[in-house]
Formats: sequence, C-alpha cells, structure tokens
Amino acid sequence: MSPYSNELSLDPEHFTLWAPEAGMTVPVGPEQTPVPLPVIPLPIHPEALKDGAPSANAIGEGIYDYLRQFPDCLRNRPYAELLRDAYPHYLADLGAQILMLDHKEVDSFYIRRKITYMKILALLDAENLGLRLRLGIEYFQLSQMFSEFAEARAYLLKAMGYLQEVVKAQPDNLQAQNVLGRIDYLFGDYPSAVTRWRQVVDKLPPGEARAALSEMVARLQGQELPETPLIDDYEHIGAAMELYGQGHFEEAVTTLDIIEERGRFTTEIPCCEFFYFLGMCRSRMGNTGGAFEALEKALELNPDYTPAREAMDRLLETGKAD
Repeated sequence: MSPYSNELSLDPEHFTLWAPEAGMTVPVGPEQTPVPLPVIPLPIHPEALKDGAPSANAIGEGIYDYLRQFPDCLRNRPYAELLRDAYPHYLADLGAQILMLDHKEVDSFYIRRKITYMKILALLDAENLGLRLRLGIEYFQLSQMFSEFAEARAYLLKAMGYLQEVVKAQPDNLQAQNVLGRIDYLFGDYPSAVTRWRQVVDKLPPGEARAALSEMVARLQGQELPETPLIDDYEHIGAAMELYGQGHFEEAVTTLDIIEERGRFTTEIPCCEFFYFLGMCRSRMGNTGGAFEALEKALELNPDYTPAREAMDRLLETGKAD
C-alpha cells in the first residue's frame, strides 16, 4: 500500500496522489530510455488508476495538468523536473502557449494563465533573471487591472519579490527598478520610490519617458506627501465590487463617492471602469442624474468602452443603467 494513501491532492475530485514503487521507470523517446520515477506522491487522474498502476502517458498528463492548476503546490519542483526528464513535449507546449498568450488581448484571465506557465518554467531555471523580470512585470500588470483590485496588494507583493531578485543580481536593470519604484509609490514608500526613480532617470536618454519620471520625482520632493497610500483606494474599490455583488449597493456607492470626492485615484489613475462602476452603483440607488454623470465621464476617458456605452443607452431609454 502506498505510504501516501491518506494524503489528499489539492483537488481530490480530479487528482489522486499515487506513489510509485522504488525502482519504477517510464520509457522515454524513440529508444525507450528508462527514466526513474521519484518515490513521491504523483498527481494522477482517478480514471487512470482504475486498472491499477497508471500508464506512462497518464503519469505525465496528470503531473502536467496538476502543475497548471497548482504551480505552487507541494513538491512542484520535482514534478517539473520529471516533466523535463520524461515528458519534455509538455514544456515545449508551455513555451508555445506563453508565446500565444503574449499576442492575446490584455485580460486578467490570460495574464494569470501566462503567470502560471512561466512559474512552472522558472522551477527549472532558478538563474533565469529574464523570466523573473517577466513574472514581476506580469504580476504588476495584473494588479493594475480594475477587476483585480481586491487582490492588488497580494499581486504587488508577488511582483516585488521577483523584481527584487532581479535588482539584487542586476542593480542597473532600469525596467525592474522602475516598476519597483511604482510599487513603492503605490504602497506609500515615497522615499524609496524617489531613490529608485532617480537611478532610472539618470540613465534614461532625453525624451518623454525621462521627462515624465523626472516630473514625478520633483513632485514627490517638492510637495506635501499624501497621508494614505494609493493601494488603499484599490482595496476600497475591490471591497465595493464585493459589496455590489452581494447586493449592498448603498455601501458600495458610498465607498466610491468618497474616492471620487477625494480625487486622488481618479486624477492619478484615469480609469473608465471606475466611473462605469460608479454609474452602475448610482443607478441601482435610483440616482439617475449621478449615474448619467459617471457614465459620461467613463465615455470621456474611453469613448469605445462598450459596457459604459451600452449602460448609457439603457439609461437614456429606460432610466436605469443596469
């Protein structure tokens, strides 16, 4: 009996943890070269175990599917190493899918999927700073998506971890330093943001990017700093989305009205999704005029934002945006 028979996978309905006997191998390649299986619990689809031990293909398929769902799982590194040694076609598939996702429209679903695939590859290449840079940037990009604001702090901390690895080895990596400066700024660590951005500004060629960053540094050094970090507004908006989903429209609109009145988020992060959401909340509360005003602002920021356009059409036709 397997010593891991009482251990459950992270998804017991779709994966059973099966431990091979010591000395078991799987055949690899045209010459069927035997590759030893590690004597650890391997995630296998339950149907592959109906007739006893799983086939070699079933072992690879189970590990590949499990890692794609749970890249941070226990024993993720030996799982990735087994894919590399016995099922390299799966790693080639990951690389191809990352390239495909790079050309997809920016969407939180695709970014999360790309992050998962890159994390699997990173398990096998601890020295690949380029991969860590990409992971940091992808996590940062995910944190800036309106639908992900409830998890923005967690994503920023993930991004910070990867990017700090990069700058530890490459202090002059301007891209990593710039994004780390933006994370510091969002968290309210303005002195650190200034230090990082000044390093970047000093090395940038003359142009719009240098001028914009120089202006940001000057602003932080020459005026009273905000009392609260901008990440707080992200989280308040995320909480408002949760309240809206639960039907607590009054609490949601109160939160958004406060953020709009303070003006910092809407000034620094001109976001059509914010005003669309504000319009929907106001409409739910029967505030037709306020809903119209918010949707109008959303369309000023992005005339092609379809949800706001459709909500405005409904509002003008029926008096309700939802």
